[in-house]
Parts: sequence; structure tokens; C-alpha cells
Amino acid sequence: MELLEQPLLSPAQYLHVLLPLAGDVDCWTTTYHHVLEGPDPVVEWFKGSFLREFVSRLDGPDATEFVADYAVAMRAAYPPRADGRTVMPFRRLFLVARARS
Repeated sequence: MELLEQPLLSPAQYLHVLLPLAGDVDCWTTTYHHVLEGPDPVVEWFKGSFLREFVSRLDGPDATEFVADYAVAMRAAYPPRADGRTVMPFRRLFLVARARS
């Protein structure tokens, strides 16, 4: 299976889809910079959300290998700072669509 580099639409693409259907649409993004601590903090942070869905579909050894490979990738993408903490930018998209009156 080929992974999409950008699996979500851009804000402009969401507007393109929603504006013909709604009376008004607000769309904005923000980036939260989470300051994380501990070994593999990005992996630990994502274990509470989407990573759980991937791991739940794998058996024991495959799940362990998947998380280990993911941890290697996250350590490379989000290396710890000199003080040992890791800063992980996390982008959020917000949409508010109002019905036509």
C-alpha cells in the first residue's frame, strides 16, 4: 500500500468542498509546540491516540517491531534538545461551517 505524503486536504481544498454546501465557512490552522520529556516521548504521546489503532491490529511480535521502528523514525524526526526535552510541533486544522439561512 502506498502512503500518501499529505493524507489530508489542504485548508483551501476543504474550503473548495464546503463553500458550495454551506452559508459560511471559517477555516484556520494552528501549530501547538508540545514540550515532551522522557525516553521516546513522541511515541509515548501518540500511543494515547492514533498509534493505538495501528498497534491493535498487529499481533505481539509484529506490534513490538512496529513500535520499535516507529520510535527510530520519531527519534530522527524529533531529536531531543540539549536539555533532554523534545519539542514536537503538532498542527491542527479547525473548520466551522454554518448552514445557509
